[in-house]
Amino acid sequence: MEKDLINLNNKICIVTGCNGYIGREIVNKLANLGAQIIGTDMNYKKNKNLKAFIKADLEKKSEIDLLIKAINKKYKKIDILINNASYVGTSELKRNIYKKTFYNEKFENVNLSNTIYLTNSLIYLLKKSSSPSIINISSIYSFLGYDYSLYKKTQMRKPLAYGVSKAGIIQYTKMLANILAPKIRVNAISPGGIFRNQPKQFIKKYLVKTPLKRMGKEDDIVNAIIFLSCNLSSYITGQNLIVDGGYSNA
Repeated sequence: MEKDLINLNNKICIVTGCNGYIGREIVNKLANLGAQIIGTDMNYKKNKNLKAFIKADLEKKSEIDLLIKAINKKYKKIDILINNASYVGTSELKRNIYKKTFYNEKFENVNLSNTIYLTNSLIYLLKKSSSPSIINISSIYSFLGYDYSLYKKTQMRKPLAYGVSKAGIIQYTKMLANILAPKIRVNAISPGGIFRNQPKQFIKKYLVKTPLKRMGKEDDIVNAIIFLSCNLSSYITGQNLIVDGGYSNA
């Protein structure tokens, strides 16, 4: 009985941004639970756990249309849609928010408008599933202001526009959950800092502010995705699951 609650056998799962750090872990762990993973990203990277790969740059509406067409042609339903693709843009940040580099259309296109466009275009396939779930990956910076003291004396930055676009995804999640209930569940996950060999001074400052005294791992985020993908979360919709070791609550 309990095994049935986490059973993803033969579930058709679309994962955007499947080649990134979190994306690859999503593919691998959900495939190990029996899901059939259709991955999409800008470029192909071999992964034996992908059932299929469809190349698409989510910045470009024309490529999203081709992605939607390919999915429609091959699949009669979708059980799980994981909107994981994201544009962070740290390499283009200037701290002065009045400069043009504060914002470019990639933030809106990849993180918000085209994610919404893709999701809305696949809803009718999700409705054909017996227990469909949409999971949108946001960020703690969708609701927290940046603490720039963390980034002092490092080359690291978080573009302000990134947080704005991720805030939009949270609101989209809440609105869509009400619209699609009770047929389709829609939730978001907001990760905190993920360890990726950041400078020691950044990690030290970050851990002071984190009650669980460690940075996150890809596994922490993927475990939350598994929870929202399966029947363990069958009574949860319209929520933003914060996975940050308590950072945003400190």
